[in-house]
Amino acid sequence: MTLNPIEGRMVEEYHIKRIRLEDLRSDQAGSLVSHLSTLICDVFSEPPWYETYTHSRIIFGLGVEMMRKNAILFIAQTNQSNKIIGYILGQELLKNTDDERNQTLSKISSGVELDSYINDDERVFYVGGLGVIKDYRRMGVAEQLSAGLILELKSQGFNYRLGRTDLAADKMRKLYIKQGFDELPVRDGVHSNRSYWLLALYVSVFFD
Repeated sequence: MTLNPIEGRMVEEYHIKRIRLEDLRSDQAGSLVSHLSTLICDVFSEPPWYETYTHSRIIFGLGVEMMRKNAILFIAQTNQSNKIIGYILGQELLKNTDDERNQTLSKISSGVELDSYINDDERVFYVGGLGVIKDYRRMGVAEQLSAGLILELKSQGFNYRLGRTDLAADKMRKLYIKQGFDELPVRDGVHSNRSYWLLALYVSVFFD
């Protein structure tokens, strides 16, 4: 057990693990998807999101997202009870594609401004979901999930990690700043109160 400094009570220790599409398919009881769905519905019903997702929509959406190009899902799970307490999920974005299963920068943002920040030969990974249940907040769970993903993206040769969050999501904005992201002067074409953040996953070296 470990202490939640905000709640002032003990909570179960946890670990970070990657979940692949094969893991979801082999979960015949559907408990993994069900627990993820509950977490996502709960987290995004809170401010500033106020979403009213149904479990059926989230379960279907998870299947779709996991079949996107180079989709990656990490979860935070308690050591004894195996409860899912957090997750991060995303996929590779392209500038252009003929495959309807793949997402593009313009589809995600409902605009073309993001295209100017990514060269044609560069790879960018977009996180569409990151959340932690209330009992485990302010314990570094989101930071560990994001850090684990960043290490994986570097190992796969990605150039950038892209995120989007609400202007009122102070904790998420602080995490982006802490991890070295830059807030782009780009607002979402549908949700104008949401901005985009970009993290370079490499350091360019120039020789005279």
